[in-house]
Amino acid sequence: MAVEKSKVISRLKALFPKANLSQKRLDALADKLATKPADDADEAAIDLVINDFNSVLSIEEIAREDDRVRTLESKANPNPPSPPSPPAPPKGDEVPSWAQAILDSNKKLEGELEAIKTGKMIETKRATASELFNKSEVLKRIPETIRKNWENRIDVNSETSFEDQIQALETEYSELVQVSADNNQYAPAAGGGKADIKADEAVVDAIVGNI
Repeated sequence: MAVEKSKVISRLKALFPKANLSQKRLDALADKLATKPADDADEAAIDLVINDFNSVLSIEEIAREDDRVRTLESKANPNPPSPPSPPAPPKGDEVPSWAQAILDSNKKLEGELEAIKTGKMIETKRATASELFNKSEVLKRIPETIRKNWENRIDVNSETSFEDQIQALETEYSELVQVSADNNQYAPAAGGGKADIKADEAVVDAIVGNI
């Protein structure tokens, strides 16, 4: 799941025109963010991912930090030769504090973005499960006081589909109602014909509430 880096770079420039992001920084951001949206994501979906990133780590602040570093480097060597290919970042104690801070922020950001993504997926699944539960004619008969408990029995992370889980709940509830009806039926009076057989609702509610 990813979009073209060029699309991400284009949206970064459009959303943050005043941020003086170098091509190297644009490429680095695009590498990270391009993997988040779906392959066919439109500009709005890409913008959402970029804005989520910006809410955690300001893109304009990154640009200002890059400008500061470039200024310090130019003062240290005002007439530098053509730069060679950038060396691999130093390891361990050799890493400058500002560079280590950016590396640490990137790791934290990756974890936070993954948490946001996971949270939204669970929220969407829960909403879908709730909608299907509320559409069930059988489960609508569950008393309001315990409906939420039964709805929460749907496992949004299970490999079993929501439809199959809800069907199992319908079967279970119907069986409980039938058991209560069988236990509370009464014989008709002589000559009175067959009486309606109903479940004692209080008994059913008590049984269901203990599930």
